[in-house]
Amino acid sequence: MKPDIMLLGTFHMAVEPEMIHKHKEELSSLTASLKEWKPTKIAVEKSFFLEEELNKRLEQFLKGEQAPAFDEVEQIAFPLAASLEQNHLYPVDEIVDMSTPSLEQVFSWAGEHQPELLNDILSIQQDVKQMEDKQTLAGYFRYINHEDYKEQLQRVYMKLTRVGDRQHQIGVHWLKQWHHRDLAMAANILRTAGPGDRVLVLVGADHLHLVEQFLQESGDVVIQDVVPYLPEKKNV
Repeated sequence: MKPDIMLLGTFHMAVEPEMIHKHKEELSSLTASLKEWKPTKIAVEKSFFLEEELNKRLEQFLKGEQAPAFDEVEQIAFPLAASLEQNHLYPVDEIVDMSTPSLEQVFSWAGEHQPELLNDILSIQQDVKQMEDKQTLAGYFRYINHEDYKEQLQRVYMKLTRVGDRQHQIGVHWLKQWHHRDLAMAANILRTAGPGDRVLVLVGADHLHLVEQFLQESGDVVIQDVVPYLPEKKNV
């Protein structure tokens, strides 16, 4: 029996702690909604080097000795694991050197040599940003897990491939680093999922498109849509 995989695109809560303060009750609602899918394992975007430390913090949380940090894993996966009576999380991320070249160098090249292409990239990013709904946590999660969001981000990545020239494939070289992570995460998810498992994966929304594609193309798992298991957006 093929395992079921459900990908939840997340944002980095450490960057936006005000979202947690403002929408604490909605986080509880999100956890309750995800519990309805009855995952047998919870995988997270953390390196396997952190597995022991991560699960030690989970153990402390389960005992009531540790409050969750401003981190999407601790804010979502910890209480979800508690509600499911699970005491282990599965890290699936890969540490990749993203500095050769850095994204800043890619944008600098584009700004100097390909200003029209850079404007196209920035325009798409701006459109995506303007469509973000941060009035409610439910609205935000529904947006970053929607197909339109994933498709727009993939457009940005494909435009980045054109940064450079035939002798200086700077955009391609940066994307090789980024897609290394996507491939590694997909491989680690497949290693984590056993027959009959239902694996919920918390992953940065920027990775959703390709991680999902790689998992689909493996033919070894069934991808389940997370949107029906997200709380409905409420009017504010």
